[in-house]
Amino acid sequence: MKKVLLTTVLLLLLVPAFAFAQTQTVTLTCIGDTLIGSNDLVSVEDYAFQRYIEQFGYAYPLAKLQSLLANDDITLANLECVLNDDAPAQKSRYSFRGPTDYVNILTQGSVEVVNLANNHSGDYGQEGFDSTIQALESANILYSGSITYGNYTCIWEKDGIKIGFFGLFPLYYKDHEEQVVKSVEALKAAGCQVIIASVHAGMEYRDVHGDLQTRYGRIARSLGANIVVGTHPHVPQGVSVTNGVTQLFSLGNAVFGGNTGVDEEVHSLPSVIAQFSLTFEDGVYTGHQLTLWPIHISGVTPENNYQPVLLQGEDAARVMRMIQRDSDVRLADFVDGEGAVQAFVPWK
Repeated sequence: MKKVLLTTVLLLLLVPAFAFAQTQTVTLTCIGDTLIGSNDLVSVEDYAFQRYIEQFGYAYPLAKLQSLLANDDITLANLECVLNDDAPAQKSRYSFRGPTDYVNILTQGSVEVVNLANNHSGDYGQEGFDSTIQALESANILYSGSITYGNYTCIWEKDGIKIGFFGLFPLYYKDHEEQVVKSVEALKAAGCQVIIASVHAGMEYRDVHGDLQTRYGRIARSLGANIVVGTHPHVPQGVSVTNGVTQLFSLGNAVFGGNTGVDEEVHSLPSVIAQFSLTFEDGVYTGHQLTLWPIHISGVTPENNYQPVLLQGEDAARVMRMIQRDSDVRLADFVDGEGAVQAFVPWK
């Protein structure tokens, strides 16, 4: 009996250490341009985004995406509007805001992080930017982005995993490269195992990416990004994989109060949600797997009801074909209920 016990102990001692490695996964969901408001000209109209929130409540805009957003660890959105109550009204059709209490749309929609590095964060000047920051902080929503009003990064942390976020906006970066580089280095120094870059660049409503997006993807990788998420074109574009880094050139829109379909055409209905499963072995990042979920930004047409819906069947396949035409990798097909699950991308 003693010999049997001794043999068992010796066998256990010989088991390789990697057999006991702890595997952790973090699910990151990325949604595109999120405009929870409208311009001041439209905001008083019966068809405005604001009327829908008054009627249906804060949870309404993202309600039909909760099968993804409520069941992940982090949701990242590009917040392409200002949250402000008091700044003087503007006559521009392209200055967008919602009241500060609309931060509840993000919290009730399961959004934890927003990118502010875009061309609408400064629509109402310093006053509008400051009120946006105050609203986000009051709701414990993380934010990042390098823009005229500051150079911000943030860190999400859970169970020893740290994920850092930064945002690149070309108009800011070209004059403030040193500050951006230092801020990303600070994320690394803080122990972030994964870094997510948001890049706001490209030509609006063009269904293929351009040189600027390629260039800033390269810059993001050189800074240390593991994943690059693109916004601004308002349409879904392609996917690229380089040295273990996946770049999404454009997700398109998510909740989008900027085009009503009544006073102004809804320029593009199709968009996509990107969901990443990030894998860690003993706290060390080993790679990610991407699942693409095609959406329409409105559940009705031709007007915009400001409530994105997941697509299925041929509708989803049609969006995947759009994305494939602009991708330099062969994408896996969409499967109802599973999404378009891509091959695992190992970290170099």
